[in-house]
Amino acid sequence: MPLPMPCALPLPASPHPRRMVAGAALLAGAMALVAAGPAVLPEAWTAWQLRAAAEDPADLAAIRLRRVATPERLGAEFDAALAAGDADLARSLVAVAEAEGMPVSAERRTALAAAEDEALRRGVADAARGFATGRGEGLPGLAGALAGDLVGYGDLRDLWTEGGKLLRQEPYDEVLLGLSAVGLALTGVTVASFGTGAAASVPAHAGATALKLATRTGRLSKPLQATLARTTHGLVDSRAVGGALAALGRLDLTAAKTTVRAALRPGALRTLRGLGEEAAALQARIGTRGTLQALSVAESADDLRRAGRLSERLGPRSRAALALLGRSALVLGSVALTLLQALWLGAAWLFGAALLCRRLGTAIGRWIWPRPLPGRRRMESRDNDRQGAADTRRLRLRMQDHLGGWERRQAERAPDLERA
Repeated sequence: MPLPMPCALPLPASPHPRRMVAGAALLAGAMALVAAGPAVLPEAWTAWQLRAAAEDPADLAAIRLRRVATPERLGAEFDAALAAGDADLARSLVAVAEAEGMPVSAERRTALAAAEDEALRRGVADAARGFATGRGEGLPGLAGALAGDLVGYGDLRDLWTEGGKLLRQEPYDEVLLGLSAVGLALTGVTVASFGTGAAASVPAHAGATALKLATRTGRLSKPLQATLARTTHGLVDSRAVGGALAALGRLDLTAAKTTVRAALRPGALRTLRGLGEEAAALQARIGTRGTLQALSVAESADDLRRAGRLSERLGPRSRAALALLGRSALVLGSVALTLLQALWLGAAWLFGAALLCRRLGTAIGRWIWPRPLPGRRRMESRDNDRQGAADTRRLRLRMQDHLGGWERRQAERAPDLERA
């Protein structure tokens, strides 16, 4: 008797090709988002913070300092500041390191203390040299040059020197000549009064002196140089200079000042006075060297105002921020397009993540509650159609019964209504 053949078990149905393609695409998209996230999201978040801080230079500088203030960069800037004899900048760099939680070695702290002691020892000689020549080296020398201008000596010296070159038709510095004339016009200070005749315009005079010091030492930015060159061009002519020098020759300082003031154009005087007031306000917060540092990166009076707001918030870290960031500590600058690109990439990543989550949720739902097979769906559809047709017939019969009963009741009531 032949043995019965074993029943062939049905093979499991292979997954649909479209589902395989969709699953592979979902996996590839997830891997792409995971790989791009660490590169895109931090840049987008930083771009968003910078965009929000565009009008606040303190926040702008604080955000950018976190990226550039590395231990290596701070160490190199610290050593360069000590080599240049700028202990104030070195101390500002230490303040940034402490604010960012970076350790400062004991050797560097000792070197900073030694540099400060050395600056104090040679301070008197540097201050005297700066007072006499107007070319200060180091903080005391800069303070001496500033003091020389504030008491009128520096303005008279530069007016005599540059004005004499003008009269002799020799090359002269028109900016220095114009700023010296403005310095004499802003205050009533003379060498004889030693500052006792200074009026309320002393802050503007101090700022104009800082501008002149930056011009003399080559620490003025090119845009500000162009602004000063346009403003001081033809500000004082040879006739006014000749009259002022003649008055100085007679030691008539009041007549010299009156002659210079009469020759100044009111518009140019207002422009230079505005720049001087902004520079003076900045000088009161971060000192002469800090002001010169800001003048080397600022391009307008508005930039100087931003530097003042920066110094109010950052305090001792202000000079380090200007040294590490330059003008980008004050404005967004030319990176606006880069920030926009980072924001668009971040938005695209979030949109892709949202689509992935939606697709993943749909896939998980279908895995938990699978769809019926196509044949079963057709059978269920036919069953539903039959059930719907039966329900419709039952409803129609029920309505007919209801209407028939209503007609019978009306017929039964008709005789009663006729008798009534």
